[in-house]
Amino acid sequence: MTKWSAPLFASIFILTTGCAPNHLFVEEGVVESIDLHLTSQEAQLNQLSDGQHLILERLNISQELVISRLQETIAEKVTPPVCPPEPILVCPPVNASSSIVLGGQEKQVVGELEKVHLSPLDMVFNARIDTGATTSSLDARNIQRFERDGRRWVRFDTANPETGEDLTFERPVVRRVRVSQAISDDFERRPVVELHFTLGGISHTAEFTLSDRSHLEFPVLIGRNILRDQ
Repeated sequence: MTKWSAPLFASIFILTTGCAPNHLFVEEGVVESIDLHLTSQEAQLNQLSDGQHLILERLNISQELVISRLQETIAEKVTPPVCPPEPILVCPPVNASSSIVLGGQEKQVVGELEKVHLSPLDMVFNARIDTGATTSSLDARNIQRFERDGRRWVRFDTANPETGEDLTFERPVVRRVRVSQAISDDFERRPVVELHFTLGGISHTAEFTLSDRSHLEFPVLIGRNILRDQ
């Protein structure tokens, strides 16, 4: 509500009450004074409105500046997590045969333990890789030597890796090897047979010594005769 000053209100009151009926007498300069007063008040209201807009704009700018500085501070003080590097395998993993190229030739890479398929036994055995052994070896028990068509043969039992059941096989003897005993000076003659093996990407026929390996953890030992030139 517009507040009127006392002199202005008195002037208006005189104009409305002190005049004869049907006659209006306006003192000179009163209307101009009223217009000027209204114009002044309108200007003051406009200034107040402009000031409010300016304050709001300054508040928004200050808020954006504060948020930006907070984000910069957090980015400087908070260190992002660093993922550890992937481990480098120095030795080939167990049961993960692969190949590499050396001297222009592809070479088979084997681990300390591998799986090997032997035929005609048609079974997959857990095998230990031993570069110190000259000839590969297969667990064989109840070894019986006999002749067939004038050739030396051998009959032996070996355990099925999956069921543990003893299975009997017969193979011709390729040769015999003399093996010294670690606890005495005696020698043991062991038959050697040929078996077809598959190790990783290598598949060949190789010689295997038959010996009782029931006291050992792995029924098959892979020696240098298989590892050489592979």
